[in-house]
Amino acid sequence: MKLNFMKKTSIALASFSIVFALAAGITHAIPYTGSTTPPSPIPAYNVFTGSNLPAPMPSDGEQDFFQGRVPANGNLNEGTTPFVDPVNSACTNGELIQLHVYVHNGASVDGNNNGSGPSVIHGAQVKVALPGADYKSTTFSPTATLSATNASSVTDSVAINCNGQKVELQYVAGSASQYSIGSGVVPLSDSIVTSGASIRSEQVPGDVWGCWNERVYVVLAVKVVIPPKPPVTPTCNLITFDTDYRTVKVKSVTYDAGSANVSKLILNFGDGSSSTINTTQLPYGHTYANNGTYLIRATLETSAGQITSDGCTAKVTINNKPPVPPVTPPTNLVNTGPGDALGIFAAVTIVGAFAHRLYSKLQGNR
Repeated sequence: MKLNFMKKTSIALASFSIVFALAAGITHAIPYTGSTTPPSPIPAYNVFTGSNLPAPMPSDGEQDFFQGRVPANGNLNEGTTPFVDPVNSACTNGELIQLHVYVHNGASVDGNNNGSGPSVIHGAQVKVALPGADYKSTTFSPTATLSATNASSVTDSVAINCNGQKVELQYVAGSASQYSIGSGVVPLSDSIVTSGASIRSEQVPGDVWGCWNERVYVVLAVKVVIPPKPPVTPTCNLITFDTDYRTVKVKSVTYDAGSANVSKLILNFGDGSSSTINTTQLPYGHTYANNGTYLIRATLETSAGQITSDGCTAKVTINNKPPVPPVTPPTNLVNTGPGDALGIFAAVTIVGAFAHRLYSKLQGNR
């Protein structure tokens, strides 16, 4: 991997007396006002503040030394996309995010003495703490720590925002490297994300000299991984039926398919018989041979296996008498309506009148 940046010429610092501390100590932030700004009196990481430091540098001062970017087209070697903090991304699956650690020993160039002087940081290491491989989130804050045997450790974080997308970040093995003018490009161990990796500004591992031209630039990459959604197991929730004498009709089976495909429906009627049908064949009837109480169970045949539940069972009791055959009505019914009543009355009246005349006639003949 090649880091792209401009190689700057040395910046001469004005003469002043320097007192070097031979033991490690804490150096406070030093405002940078230009080439006459005094260096740190002891080896120290990233002590200068301000936005006018010699390029290349973090956009908002040396304390923000851990930044990131989404390189164009996933090209880790492209030099146009700047490193920033925070990094805002859509975090699509497989997207690469490149992280960058800026390292500057703020001690004076005059104390390097070809690597043996009091300005040199020894035992220099960088360690990047990434979220675990199984950690899923929409935001991340990896940290970078610079440590040494004779300089105080410093730590910075970079915010990575994934626009509400829940993802994992996985370190890309073999992606870590460093660059300095004195060392060129040097691959770094993958231990950068575990115990830490040694860095250097010249040829001796772990030595970082004091000077703007001795700055070290470390990069590594992480990959966005969108974890697959866990499969949702189908459920069989409810069975409904009605009965007519010894015939039971299963009307519906309610279920959630989840992530599976439902192919068949198995109906077990509890009397030793079962039917395998398509769900489109409901309602489905079954006739019992004998009275009794039976447990009907529905089972889904799915791509995830057979699924059933207590909600997909129902008890049915068959204890009915045979239906009574209907009575067939006569073909001609006796009409007892008012018309026939009038006819009967008229006939009786005529017979009575005839009998009366006959009686009168007989009396007159006597």
